Amino acid sequence: MEATVSEQFGEPISAGAAPRTWGSGELTLKFDDGFDLARVERLLQQARERGGPAPETLCTLNLVAIYFNAGQYERAQEALEMAGTLHPCRLIVVIADGITPEESLSARVSVVRSAGAITVERIVLAATGRAVRHLESAMTGLLRAELPRVVVWGGRPHGDLMRRAVEAADRIITDSGARPPGYLAETAKLLGKGAPIGDLAWARIFPWQSLAADTLDLPTLREHRGNIRKARVVCAGAVGAEGLLLLGWMQSRIKRLEVRIEAEGEAEEEPASAAGPIPRCAPLGLGQVKLFEFEASPATFTLRREKGLLLADVKGDDDGYTANRVRLPPETPGRLLALELKILSGADELYAQAAQAAAKLLAAVRS
Repeated sequence: MEATVSEQFGEPISAGAAPRTWGSGELTLKFDDGFDLARVERLLQQARERGGPAPETLCTLNLVAIYFNAGQYERAQEALEMAGTLHPCRLIVVIADGITPEESLSARVSVVRSAGAITVERIVLAATGRAVRHLESAMTGLLRAELPRVVVWGGRPHGDLMRRAVEAADRIITDSGARPPGYLAETAKLLGKGAPIGDLAWARIFPWQSLAADTLDLPTLREHRGNIRKARVVCAGAVGAEGLLLLGWMQSRIKRLEVRIEAEGEAEEEPASAAGPIPRCAPLGLGQVKLFEFEASPATFTLRREKGLLLADVKGDDDGYTANRVRLPPETPGRLLALELKILSGADELYAQAAQAAAKLLAAVRS
């Protein structure tokens, strides 16, 4: 059995963001027994007025982000704000820290302006101890009723809170790549019941899917599209969700496809200084795809990652050797989340089929 990502590597959903300290311009309220939503709304109005009158407030959705400690939110904060700027929203962050024994309740509000208009209304509801029981009703009371509800889920895909989120949300966005791949099976079960789930791990493999499709669409290679019989993915360091989803995608498109997934090498180290004037693609993370190969006899298609490039080589074709390549997109905060926010309700059927095929493949890997 190939290695899989272990629990110690699980990280909360971060949507590609780097840690950053925010808080300037935030207004804060503390409560003793339950949230006073009227006071929170009044505080939000004060935040709108502090920067001077805005010509308008733009809002296309309710973006609800659920985390289970403050550190998770801090790692995701910049990405949420940048994605919210691209998709103007009321951002409600829920931090439910039930592990800390002392009870506390607080609300922090602020706004983000772009081109003079308010594009993000941000409300951060935090609770510790038994006070976390007040969060769900407070969050529900602060939603804009007429707009879609998209939930960014920062925990594992199970539990009562996840079930209620599935029931109430128009769409739920998680990150299978930030968890051990076994949790992909839980996600697949929810998808099988029609849950409207999106996945940042799915968005991460878009360049691989695009390069494979573009290569097969070259006029000299189209003859091989109906003859693909084998596919193999190699992940960096351990088998991860992205590799499983990539094979699941291929298997859901091509019946009777023989597939194999394995791990080799190591993940790339984070650069000493991630900040710079020119954004670069994210380093190859643990469990992410480093090679994708499929066979359509007599031709073999090999897609591999080299630093910031994806390279495609085709050998064995009658017309000779073929090469193709694309540059990976720069990893800017919120890029993956913004891609998933293009769908505001319902399920992505292609992702659902790929995830369910990936879950079956995961069972085979474990056996």
